[in-house]
Amino acid sequence: MKKSAILQALLSELENDLHRQQAANEKASAGATSSEARAETKWDTCGLESSYLARGHAQQFKALAANVHELRAFTMPVFAGKPVGPGALVEVDLDEERILFFLLPFGGGVELTVEGREVTVITPESPVGSALLDKKKGDAFSFRAGSIGKILNVE
Repeated sequence: MKKSAILQALLSELENDLHRQQAANEKASAGATSSEARAETKWDTCGLESSYLARGHAQQFKALAANVHELRAFTMPVFAGKPVGPGALVEVDLDEERILFFLLPFGGGVELTVEGREVTVITPESPVGSALLDKKKGDAFSFRAGSIGKILNVE
């Protein structure tokens, strides 16, 4: 499985998230500035709450857009014989189940199906990511009480 195909699938997913964030921001902004949001009493905070919501959506959009930009520029390192780091595609045996993790600086938690295989994107800050970081093929790892895994392959 090519890491570039996984990265492209992730970028597509994140770009869809960007479009959803932008639409949510536009809707919240329109709600905050509509005539119906104007306060009728000093306790009426509908317009204020809508403006807070619009600001939150705008901040999330900005952060996600920066992450997408950085991922587009991300150079995939080769991990043959090297320890796991950002850009590594790691196949593990965890509790007798084979799982494929893609360690990246952003996009953690996204689950993708690429070439018929499930791939979970993780970050170095995640529990699994920090457990795998700096390990090599054949190493054992654990990241929660009672779960012990083994690294089968690192690309």
